[in-house]
Amino acid sequence: MNIKSRMGIYIAIFLTVFSALLYLSKDSNNYISITTNRESIDIFNTNQEKVLLYKKEGGVLKKVPIFVYLNDYMNINSESGEYLVKIKEKNYPAQEILTEKKKDEPLIIGLKYIPKIDLRKNNIFLNVLTGAFLLFNLRLLYNFKKEIVRKKEIIFPIFFLCLKILLTNSELFSNVILTRINLVTTSILGLYLLIYVKNKSYQIKNDKSINMFLWILFIMYYIGEVVMTSAILNSKILNYLATNYFSFLKISIFFYVWIDALIIILFMFLLESIKIKKKQIIKQIEKKNLALIASFIILSLTVEFFINNNKYFYYLNMFEFVYVFWYIFLIDINTMGKVKVLNLKIFQMFLHIYLFFVITESVEIALGVIASFLTLNLYTYFIQGTLKVDRYYIENLINRMYLTKNSKEFKEQLSKELKKNLELSEVETKILIQRDDYKKFLLDRGYDEDELLLEKNDILNKKYDYAVRLKYNKNPFIGVILIANRGTKLVYEEKRYLEEISKRISLIASRYRFEKLQEELN
Repeated sequence: MNIKSRMGIYIAIFLTVFSALLYLSKDSNNYISITTNRESIDIFNTNQEKVLLYKKEGGVLKKVPIFVYLNDYMNINSESGEYLVKIKEKNYPAQEILTEKKKDEPLIIGLKYIPKIDLRKNNIFLNVLTGAFLLFNLRLLYNFKKEIVRKKEIIFPIFFLCLKILLTNSELFSNVILTRINLVTTSILGLYLLIYVKNKSYQIKNDKSINMFLWILFIMYYIGEVVMTSAILNSKILNYLATNYFSFLKISIFFYVWIDALIIILFMFLLESIKIKKKQIIKQIEKKNLALIASFIILSLTVEFFINNNKYFYYLNMFEFVYVFWYIFLIDINTMGKVKVLNLKIFQMFLHIYLFFVITESVEIALGVIASFLTLNLYTYFIQGTLKVDRYYIENLINRMYLTKNSKEFKEQLSKELKKNLELSEVETKILIQRDDYKKFLLDRGYDEDELLLEKNDILNKKYDYAVRLKYNKNPFIGVILIANRGTKLVYEEKRYLEEISKRISLIASRYRFEKLQEELN
């Protein structure tokens, strides 16, 4: 069965259950909802505001428990009567609202939050960060446009991933409609990715015990998703379930929080990696892969600890989905080479900036982190640029060396190319037949493995300024290139160029050395 058919079945089951719960809970009005716009205006709660609910009973105030529901507060199975909402700031009374709940009607109380200082810069920073992260992901996806067109089934999750990033903004914290759209988007995206990965899990496809384990996890996950998504979409459903099926609701909440789609996906990758027959060539890679998957699992579980903390949960959950999506995508299309180290660093930068922002509660510090990241990477870029050798000149020389037909032509062509590229006065190449032949040209001393470019002190004939050692496999001397540079020093780039040439032409030099050995034997 393909992904579309399975998604259709699971969504149809959800809609059936949701419709049934909607019908059963239509008269479940005995709840109190306290709405506030605080989270969107002031994610750090700088006023240190607390919302408390009391019920008046015979002139006595009795504290009523309230819990976080989406971005509001809620009390379930509420009795009719007089209620007092107290707002405290820094533990001092700031506002009181006396209201009455009528029988068979929900009580909805709206609170307007007024911060003591202007906090617009926090919202602007958060929304710019979200927009930049979305553009960064779109730019990355553009690099893979050919692969995406070939694998059309990946377009659906890409759309929902971009929607999830877009919905993760400061308005989400106090807007119930946006929150509901965000959480439904998350559920659809998670379910699709779960089915997608299951269809691609060839290593565990025929393992009955593993499939049984995954089906148990999936059933728990799906129950949690269906029940809690229904409760998220309609507060009457939550009140109905809490009043009549409280134990079942608690189990569903546990499933929803701790057994989500990403956890099951990561477990599948973990089991796939364990099941792969470890050939020697991929053992080290698989160890790193296991470590990466384990770190994703830890991240996913850690995010759930912040489920009732808006300033952490929504953004960390978004980053979690983005990271796991890219892991799935890159493994599936086998083009990891297109993702540069800098792109991975930028992914880390977005997460670190957000964490710096929410921990320090300072836009200035977060901007400082951005500035330091960009400055350091700019320096790295320039330093790497100075350390690199232009590949064009190396490839040209190597290609000409491969076209040579014998040892004499090889020496002449190499001399010609090096003189032309480095403006050298003289170049002489020696192919060494015996291991100790190097002693005719260089000092007899122990040379380090990476010591390819030797200076005048090591050369016996003092008319030469440099010598380049040619080595192949375990033979430290198969040849030597002697260079005269009119007594002037080579610059760093020229030395790197010669070292690269030494590594690349050693195979060709070894071939001509072997031919000479054969001639001598004959």
